[in-house]
Amino acid sequence: MKLPKGRWVSGFWPMIFMSFSTGSVYCWTLFREDITAHAPAFTPFLLTLCFMLALFCLGMTAAFGGKLVERSVKRASLYTFIFFTAGWLITAIGVHIGSPLVAVIGFGPIQGIGLGLGYLTPVKTLMMWFDDKKGFAAGVAIAAFGLAGLVGNPLIGMLLQNFTVYQAFYILTGLYGVLCFVAYVIIDRPELKPYEAAARTLSLKEVIFKPKFVFLWMVLFINIAAGLALMSHEQQIYIMLGLDENLNRMMIVLFCTFTAGGGNLVGRLIMASSQDKTNKKHLPYYVMSIASIATCILAIFIGGFSHWSSFAIIFVVQFFFGAGFACLPEILNQQYGMKQLATIQGYMLTAWAIAALVGPQIATMILDITPSAPPNVSPTLSYLYATLAGMFVVQLGFLLLFVRAAKKDPPTHEVASAEA
Repeated sequence: MKLPKGRWVSGFWPMIFMSFSTGSVYCWTLFREDITAHAPAFTPFLLTLCFMLALFCLGMTAAFGGKLVERSVKRASLYTFIFFTAGWLITAIGVHIGSPLVAVIGFGPIQGIGLGLGYLTPVKTLMMWFDDKKGFAAGVAIAAFGLAGLVGNPLIGMLLQNFTVYQAFYILTGLYGVLCFVAYVIIDRPELKPYEAAARTLSLKEVIFKPKFVFLWMVLFINIAAGLALMSHEQQIYIMLGLDENLNRMMIVLFCTFTAGGGNLVGRLIMASSQDKTNKKHLPYYVMSIASIATCILAIFIGGFSHWSSFAIIFVVQFFFGAGFACLPEILNQQYGMKQLATIQGYMLTAWAIAALVGPQIATMILDITPSAPPNVSPTLSYLYATLAGMFVVQLGFLLLFVRAAKKDPPTHEVASAEA
């Protein structure tokens, strides 16, 4: 039986299934306390290592897997299903038997390969199906990655209340595996436009050694590192502020749902869609940098931190964290064209890989400076938000450098478009 093709059957729904599954990596913070309670061998460092390695391997796989996505979206989807599902299953086994080594290998390198391919594959596919609204398409594709937090966090919270932590992992392995397999079966994409296909193929050196690529890479790196610093320790921050992980579990789940899920998701949709209304595709990045700086500075001067004010701060930062990913594909499309979009986006996502090693460690070092009793929390969080504010100032500086460099180095696909 031959399945019907179209932007909804072959583009939208496989993107939803795949991105929702792979976006579950953002839900890792909810498992931490239960994993440690089940198997004390899982120290905070090892739990952070799982998260860091997953995102590091995501970025590095994307860097080298972009060409596979360009050649065959079907094959990339198949590898996503295999590696992502295998990674979750191995993680479940590792947690079940109390082996941090097995869990780290499963959640990190093995799942990370599936994450990298599963992140790249839907973006270009949906942008090609929705050629008239590429910014919206990229926003939807990457927002679906954040959808896992909005839907997945309550689901995981419910599973952890009714099952052991390793049973929850097994259940989620089956659910995500089915969704990724269905995505592989139905996904397809249209052909490139003639002028897009005619564009000259750029080598790795022609892309990554240009100033505009380097400066944009730094913008993305800082945005991700700051976002992951909060996302990886959000539950810890709420517990430090007096929300007991046992009595207030559902409150913590609710906060994490609306920050990593709601803020992350809505930010991607709104900011990426705004790119369809302007030729300055980098404009949302100005908004992200300035708003993030203002939020962190305001947080420092408010003082007397509560879990509600911290939730609001984390929500804003995560709103723009997600938007940074969603706005990137249209910026790359404007600068390099659609022909190599997945490949160049993969190169750019090495920023995610490095930020995954840096961002969580920034928060770990700062939050461990003082005791976690509520009277001592405000100075610690003030130091954390001051650090993030400084990072966003540097991000704004690199954004200005990117805009200047992009003016001197015009888009590489314009000649092909004019000739067509």
